Amino acid sequence: MSKYTLVKECIAAAVSGGPAHHATEAEVLEALIVQAVADLARCAGPARAADALRYELANVGGDVDTVFLRSR
Repeated sequence: MSKYTLVKECIAAAVSGGPAHHATEAEVLEALIVQAVADLARCAGPARAADALRYELANVGGDVDTVFLRSR
């Protein structure tokens, strides 16, 4: 199983549990982003976290298809 497959499964589980905690899908995903950024900064350093965020934000509009780079 790839790291992306693992994370997709974790996200699906978190989102499906959202209603039990009165959280929408968007709220669960936002909380996941906040926690993931904090955890990435802690374990890989703030510069790496900032670089990852800049890269993802630059491609958030879907202009560049990077999905093929991620193993499934």
